Amino acid sequence: MIQWFIQHQWKQATRSSIWQKNIALNIVIGFFMTIMLLYLLLLGVMLDKLLEDVVKDANADITLSKILIYYFIFTFLMRFFLQSLPAMEIVPYLHLRIKRSTIGWFMLFKSLTSFFNFIPFLLFLPFALGYMTEEFSGFQAFIWFSAIFLFELTSNFKLIYFKRKFTLNPKIILLLIGAIALLVALDKFDLFSISDISLWYFTQLNANWMWILLPLFTTVFFVFWNLSMIRKNSYLDDLSPKKKEGENLTAKLNLLQNFGKTGELVLGEIKLIIRNKRSKSIVFLIPFFLLYGLFFYPQDMYKDSMGMLIFVGIFVTGGFLIAYGQYLMAWESSHFDFILSSNIGIHDYFKAKYFLLVIPTMILYFFTIPYMYFGMKIFWVNVATLFYNLGVNAPLLLYMASFNKKRMDLSGSSMMNYQGVGVNNFIMVLPLLAVPALLYWVVSLIFGHTIAILFIGALGLFGLLFNQSLIRLAVNNFIKRRYQIAEGYRQKG
Repeated sequence: MIQWFIQHQWKQATRSSIWQKNIALNIVIGFFMTIMLLYLLLLGVMLDKLLEDVVKDANADITLSKILIYYFIFTFLMRFFLQSLPAMEIVPYLHLRIKRSTIGWFMLFKSLTSFFNFIPFLLFLPFALGYMTEEFSGFQAFIWFSAIFLFELTSNFKLIYFKRKFTLNPKIILLLIGAIALLVALDKFDLFSISDISLWYFTQLNANWMWILLPLFTTVFFVFWNLSMIRKNSYLDDLSPKKKEGENLTAKLNLLQNFGKTGELVLGEIKLIIRNKRSKSIVFLIPFFLLYGLFFYPQDMYKDSMGMLIFVGIFVTGGFLIAYGQYLMAWESSHFDFILSSNIGIHDYFKAKYFLLVIPTMILYFFTIPYMYFGMKIFWVNVATLFYNLGVNAPLLLYMASFNKKRMDLSGSSMMNYQGVGVNNFIMVLPLLAVPALLYWVVSLIFGHTIAILFIGALGLFGLLFNQSLIRLAVNNFIKRRYQIAEGYRQKG
């Protein structure tokens, strides 16, 4: 029966119109995925040397044992925001004479195809075959890698339960992220060390292989826990989206209607974001955008690289703006003909889009202020990049939105889903991130670092002062291309 499910999944993938029509996009995506996998494999091969260079007075296995818990926390958060649940794929089978336990096993096997489950083979298997085999034994290296892989499977199966329960209550998601941030902060200030717990476990594992039973038990536990949950909740009413909470939230936002036509359009767009899976996934990625700086700011090698700080600052302060703005009109592609034929003013339409990009970016900036802990230089860089995002990147996204003609299916998940994504979307991101860093580099060579940062901020301030003129440029470009855009949005493949 599982083989029958697999055959259906293969036919669904190969017969998809996206697979057949977007050959160029599939080649580009495949190329970048191959490069990323090769980078991970290279990192795995050189992992022992890198760890010994970073921490010179400790063995590589001890250093890695301390940070593995951070790896599992990070991958779990990434899974939570990016990995989709195969729940809706079982709907066509619910009315057939198939046991719910069989459907449950299919869902669990389907989740094993997630990209995150293959990372240990690229990142840690070379370390196990090389360093662990030399320092301990081949058997111990096998046990060590098996423990890591089983913990990754535990994370995978735990996600199925947690995501189903927690996405129904966004407050719990914030509490989860806050709890993780608190643990990291306590470890940072040596008040409570989760890295020591990680080191203790892997030390015990190297001394006694029986400790492999811990991740094995947790994996089996969550497998049968999910099977029980699936058997009890695999009904159409349980799998249909719950809109009550989203509707209550948008009801509270009805005050936006007091701001005229623009306010009504912004309110409509907020409802679109809340009520659709694909657009809602952008909201779930906001914590990742805000925490992106933690990969760079604590490292001394990046604090002296101002060009890199500009690049990171653009992403941290404008992550939502870039992620949502590159599909600015595609979000409404399913009813785009209605927008063209209605009495909505094009300038009001674009003005609403502009405010939808600018206002959340300004609000989210306040969550980046604590980065001043790593130095006031980073604070002022983020201020300059905020102005640049508001004054330059936001109008630029409005202008470039008219070149995206790919229809977007809002009911699909965002994880490994390239429906509605074109080569233009990849090209569009490059000037948003690379141009400010390049401008900073050129100006700093002539006038120095301080003037270069002021120049980046001044460009953004200039864009904010003349935002109406920039919006009119985007409107004029849209008017020239609106029928080509509408024709593209009518294509459902």
